[in-house]
This record gives sequence, C-alpha cells and structure tokens, in this order.
Amino acid sequence: MRAREFVRESGRRLASQGIEVSRVYPEDFKKAKAALDPLLKQAGITAGWAAGGAGSFDPEHPYGGGGRASSGDIDIMIDPDDLRKAFPVDLEQYNQATQALGARAFANVMASPERQEKLALTASKWALAQHMTKNGYPTDPGTLTVEYGADGKIFSVDLILRPRTAWELHAHDFSQDPEMRGGQLFTDVYPTLVRLASKTTQIDPRTGEEKGSLQYSPDRGLVDRATGQVVAINKNDIAKILLGPAATARDLSSISGIRRALSQDPEKLAQVFPDSTN
Repeated sequence: MRAREFVRESGRRLASQGIEVSRVYPEDFKKAKAALDPLLKQAGITAGWAAGGAGSFDPEHPYGGGGRASSGDIDIMIDPDDLRKAFPVDLEQYNQATQALGARAFANVMASPERQEKLALTASKWALAQHMTKNGYPTDPGTLTVEYGADGKIFSVDLILRPRTAWELHAHDFSQDPEMRGGQLFTDVYPTLVRLASKTTQIDPRTGEEKGSLQYSPDRGLVDRATGQVVAINKNDIAKILLGPAATARDLSSISGIRRALSQDPEKLAQVFPDSTN
C-alpha cells in the first residue's frame, strides 16, 4: 500500500466498523502509552511513540511541546526485526490456524525464500494482534489497527512497521505548522522531499565525482537513484544534503522549516515551491 493510501485507510478502519473514534488529546495519549507500552515491552518490543500528530505529545518527541492541540489517531513505530524476534511463528501452524493459503499456494510460498520471509512477517503481525487482543485491546491482524478504549471513548491506534533507523524521519515539527494533520507527513512533506531530492545531485567529497540524482524514501532516507544505495539515513545529514550546510533535522521536519532553509537559495526554493515566486 502506498503511503498516501495508508494514511487515508488507517483513519477509516474503525469508523468503517461503525465505531465512533474520538480525537486524541495529550492526556489521552499519556493514558494510552501507559496502557499499551507495557504490553509491547512484555512481548519484547521497544516501540517508538514520537511519530505522527499525537507523537508530538510524547515527552521524548524531539520537537514536542508546541502547536498541536489534538490528533485523529496514535501512531506507534515497531521495528520489523523486533517483531520477528518477539513473535516467531511456525508457518505451518499459522496457516492451519488462519487458513490464509490453500495447500498449493502454501507450498509455493515455502519453495521461495523471499515469499517465505514475507509470510513470516505476516504471521508475526498476526501473533502480535493476538497478543494485544487477548490483553483487552482488539487488534486487526492485517492492518495492526488497535481499538483502544478509555474513559468511555474509543481511540484508533496504528502499530506501524518501520526500521528503527527511519523512526526519526517520521517525527514532525508541529510548532512550525500547528494546523498540519499527522497524515500530511506523508501527503505533503515526503512528496516535497522527493521533488527536492530529484533536483539534488550527490557529489563525492573526495573526488568531486557526480553520483547522479537522489530519491527520498521514508524508510531508507536518501538513496542513489542509479545504484539503490543509501546515501544518508541520519536526518541531520539528509537536511544538509537537501537544504544546505547550515540546515538541521528540525528544518527537515516541517514544510515551513524546509521553505525557510531554502530561502537562502531562491532558485531551488522556486523549483520545489513554485508558488514562492507569486
């Protein structure tokens, strides 16, 4: 599923079941973390809580404490490797329990290491959903959307699989754009960075050799378009490559920050934000 589709669908999952989903305020976030984080740690998962709109309420958020009043849901980051280690599942037992695949399809999967690895992750997601559901928080095994209830209200919580190295890329600076919705991290910020990366050429600092254009991935950071190799995953490094040597990770965390950093380069600013010339 594409990032834009994921954001749109995640907000509809509980509502489509006729469940009235409440907005998340800072006190709701605090209670949800107090309830759900121990369950994840009990299973051996150390999660990230600083993503999305509600993540700005987390004390560990790098830009917390400003701007955002409420959020539509809570996003919790989980490293896929941590999930696999916490919930290793025998694939035959999984398939017997879920009847996900027929005999022939299952045999085809088991004959392919790549497809087997994919199914193993699906099985681990299913096991995590079982763990959460058994502990009182109904969780969809496919989407990992958790139905969290407190104080007579229902909140939507999404368990999102992202490599730990990429978590900081999902922390947004709401103090710069207080009206921005959490989903705009995908629908506005990332497309902007993709456009910006497509206009940036990586130069080898030792040889001066031109490496070609870059592309931006919310999971891998900056990637050389020609080779597929990761050029930078650290957010500060990405900011300096895309926005200039004085730029920081925080500049990269909001549309306003990106605009401000690029104001030192009017030509690039106009390329990324054509409206800036109006």
